Amino acid sequence: MANKPVKYNPNQNKADTWRHNWEVMKPFVYFGFKAMTLIAGALIGIIKLLPSLLEQHKHNGHKKDDRVIKI
Repeated sequence: MANKPVKYNPNQNKADTWRHNWEVMKPFVYFGFKAMTLIAGALIGIIKLLPSLLEQHKHNGHKKDDRVIKI
């Protein structure tokens, strides 16, 4: 976080301003990349797991009875 008050100087170089902004935002950018990596890894794991779960569900599903119940 920025601890120093930002003073705008018209004579200041724009590169210095961009560098200061990058120094302030760098931790948030790194956190965002790490969070996206974690979410992507979780989604890939879920997608790899789904076919096996669907096969188990298909085999354990309701079986149609051919019997006729007369009352």
